Amino acid sequence: METKNINNQGGATIVTLHPSKTAQAIIYSNEQRAKVVQLIRHGFLPHHTSVGTGETKEGFWGVEKCRGRFGKGFKMITKSPYSTNFNHLTYFTIA
Repeated sequence: METKNINNQGGATIVTLHPSKTAQAIIYSNEQRAKVVQLIRHGFLPHHTSVGTGETKEGFWGVEKCRGRFGKGFKMITKSPYSTNFNHLTYFTIA
């Protein structure tokens, strides 16, 4: 499976290892892009993105620790441009 390098990503979405047809998280700022790069450098790769509820703490996005079916990692919560009721949740898990 070929994965794209997020460090060289020119677009505005987070490329995940398991793409979803229902959600793509948008990168809103350079700070958010820097946080994604920091997670990758520490071995946490973007696994998948889903739609759900969650509270963003830094305006349009936020990061929190999570533990679930895919293991330990982090969850990046991004505001959805399509809905005010739901957010896009991108899960970063250990590679």
